[in-house]
Amino acid sequence: MGSGDDVAQFVEQLGAKVEMLDADALAWGDLSRYNTIVLGVRAYERRDDLRANNSRLIEYVQNGGTLIVQYNRAMVRDIHGPYAAQVSDNRVTDENAPVEVLVPNHPVFTTPNKIGDAAWAGWVQERGLNFLGEKDSRYRDLVQLTDSFKNNPGVQRGALVDATFGKGHWVYVGLGLWRELPAGVNGAYSLLANLISLGKTGQ
Repeated sequence: MGSGDDVAQFVEQLGAKVEMLDADALAWGDLSRYNTIVLGVRAYERRDDLRANNSRLIEYVQNGGTLIVQYNRAMVRDIHGPYAAQVSDNRVTDENAPVEVLVPNHPVFTTPNKIGDAAWAGWVQERGLNFLGEKDSRYRDLVQLTDSFKNNPGVQRGALVDATFGKGHWVYVGLGLWRELPAGVNGAYSLLANLISLGKTGQ
C-alpha cells in the first residue's frame, strides 16, 4: 500500500485475486508466485522496508515479473528502477489534455482492452503528476501529453513509461488512475486491467 489510494479494491473489482505484501513478505516471501505486483501511490515515501528490499523487486522483474509503480512525489527523486531515472515535478493539470499514444501495439493498449480515444474521455481534475523526468534511454515512453495551460508549455512525457528488464516489465504510471478509478472513469478501468494483465501477456 501507498498513501491515500484505494487501487487494490479496484483491482479486485476487475476480478483479480489481490494479496497485500507486508514487510516480511516483501523481505522473505516468494515473489515469483505473482504475475504482477502493484506499488501504491507514494509507496517509496511511506515504506522504509520497500526501499530496503527494492532489489528483490528488481530481481522479480528480471526473472519475468511485472512491476507497476504508481506515482511518487519528486522528493523521492531516484525512483529505484532497473535503470537510472528521477521523478520530476512535471504534471498535466487539464483533465481533457490530448493524449498521444506513442507505441500503439504495446499490450498496455491492446490486451485485453483496446485503448482508443474513448479511454481518455471523462477524466476528472487532471491527467497526472510527478512524471518521470531524466531517465535512461532504456525506458520507453508510451504516451505524451500537451497541457492547455500556458504556464505548463510543451509536450510532456514520463506519464506512462515501460522498461524491459531481463524477462519482465517495470512500468511507471504517473497518470492519475488512483483518482479516476473512484470517479468511475471507464478508461481508467480498461487501462488498469491492461496494466495488471502484462503479467500474463508480456510482449
